[in-house]
Amino acid sequence: MTISTGESLITAADIDDLIIRVRHTAGDPGDLESAKAALFSGPGPDPEAARLVRQRLLVVALHYGGALLAKLLSRLSPRETAMVRRYAHRLANFLDTLEVWAAQPIMLALMRFGLPYGEAESIAVAVLLLVG
Repeated sequence: MTISTGESLITAADIDDLIIRVRHTAGDPGDLESAKAALFSGPGPDPEAARLVRQRLLVVALHYGGALLAKLLSRLSPRETAMVRRYAHRLANFLDTLEVWAAQPIMLALMRFGLPYGEAESIAVAVLLLVG
């Protein structure tokens, strides 16, 4: 999803926050730095490549937290937020296996985790809006 100015909902500051979080866990932020360069330097990638980069960034945010995860959670109710926090790693691992991100498989995975249909639907839509 893009805001009215056409800018991505994921900002360079969000990626910088993830880079810091990954470094604090002794991880390699090289992929994140490449993602930032791909999204914010020059003419930028084609829309499909940019969507794939945003998807990867959300998976990392589900593992490490931070500003990008906060953007996702801000779209949800307190109960849905608690569920995302509880199942963040499982959701990230599932999303990492998807070739095509769509609401139905995300909802079904969340329901397998134990979430009711309504909450699973809200979370799936919020995920897709953030990376879309």
